[in-house]
Amino acid sequence: MHALATGDHETAALSFDAVYDAFPGEPAPKLALGVCAELLGQLDNAAEYYRLVWATDPSFVGAAFALARVRLAAGDGEGAVRALESVPEASIHYTAARVAAVRARLRRRPAREALPDDLVAAAAQVERLAEFGLDAVRRERLATEVLGTALDRVLAGGPGAPPGELLGSPTDERGLRFGLERSYRVLARLAQRGEERIELVERANRYRPRTWV
Repeated sequence: MHALATGDHETAALSFDAVYDAFPGEPAPKLALGVCAELLGQLDNAAEYYRLVWATDPSFVGAAFALARVRLAAGDGEGAVRALESVPEASIHYTAARVAAVRARLRRRPAREALPDDLVAAAAQVERLAEFGLDAVRRERLATEVLGTALDRVLAGGPGAPPGELLGSPTDERGLRFGLERSYRVLARLAQRGEERIELVERANRYRPRTWV
């Protein structure tokens, strides 16, 4: 632990490896080895240690989040989503895992990259999270991320969401702009500070489509 705390990750890894050899069935050494591997940039090794912990002991929910983190760092968004969505509904961390899964579906993606399935899945997850106690502020923030990602793709000339609706908004530019305006106005009403409220109203106004009336 001292070596890990002082930044000597290689020595820490050797020490935890010795503990793992002595107690191969214990999750703690595997978690520690995962941390060391991650800090050393050995993402595949880190993912395997985290996967082993999560697969053998579901009480270590932190391993699922850690696995998702290294998957994202390695550019494996689908693997990150799978790890996060494997957290069961019975877990107190279920909502946090699903919120993270929504964001994992949207992040680090070029604006022209096709994303229709992920956008639809992310929107469905946002709607469902309300049933699990997701508060209105976090819901609307997630909604702005989903709608904003869809709008970015439309404006970039790439494929956006499939025709229809996304979180109650049509998936063309006008519909997505109205959806973003609506979410930002909800957030403005829920804001606790005046400065934040003003900023959110300004964002809503920026997204509002031009009209002739």
